[in-house]
Amino acid sequence: MKKYIYLSLSLSFLMACGDADVEEAVVEQEVVPTTEILERAEKAQLVFKTIPSPLETVTLFKEAGVGYNSNLTSPVENVRNYTESAKKAINLGVYGADLSFANMFDQTQESMFFMNCAKILADGLGVTSAFSVETMERLETNMNNRDSLLILVNDAFWITDAHLKENGQDHISTLIIAGGWVEGLYIGASSINPENPSKAMMQRVADQKYSLNNLIELLDTFENEDLITFSNQLKELQKVYDKIGLKKGKTSVKNNGGSYTIAGGNELTFDSTIIAEITAEIKKIRNEIIQ
Repeated sequence: MKKYIYLSLSLSFLMACGDADVEEAVVEQEVVPTTEILERAEKAQLVFKTIPSPLETVTLFKEAGVGYNSNLTSPVENVRNYTESAKKAINLGVYGADLSFANMFDQTQESMFFMNCAKILADGLGVTSAFSVETMERLETNMNNRDSLLILVNDAFWITDAHLKENGQDHISTLIIAGGWVEGLYIGASSINPENPSKAMMQRVADQKYSLNNLIELLDTFENEDLITFSNQLKELQKVYDKIGLKKGKTSVKNNGGSYTIAGGNELTFDSTIIAEITAEIKKIRNEIIQ
């Protein structure tokens, strides 16, 4: 995560006394971060540490057995429906997750569709540098090179994040993060077969319990109406996640000829009914987002 940087401001002013020569003085005034800013920075850092990026989320679910399903991605034709900044931001996160999903499974054509959606929304937020003509050309050139493409897409989203924060739009950046997280969880949870649920996939869904808590805490540091509304939606999901229990266990460390394996520790306890409830709630939230 990029660190918050607080700069001192230099204020130049002229002082004149009668017919005396004009003197120029420079006064440096340090901008002291408020408690609110520091709290938000701390929460943001925690969120970045605990919430997997859209790419990481998709990777986790792929490893657990999720396959590509185009029916789970957000319709590209919806992109023109998002006219408000909050809607553009949260759906930029959604399309970012869909882009990672398509990239992970080498869906070249769909990757380009989602990339174009991301460009439209980033431009709408005033971040034209993220998906510039040059960047789009490089993306097209590397469309069949997954590793290079993922790096370029990641860079584009970092540019977006940095631009928004530098321009005092932290709330917009936060909505992008939240939108990506919701879409990643939606894709993973929706891929679970209710008739024969995979234990590994259910575990991945359950593991998002702590990420959700941290995301809500970050959203609650803002007094922005859009973030308050979204936080309230996620708190309904949190109520379901609260049904997941925690079994405390002992941690063991095994020496494997110089390398160590850590096993045991606390374990989340849940059943397929709880995961089904989580799936239903995240579907509801996600479908409201993309409308």
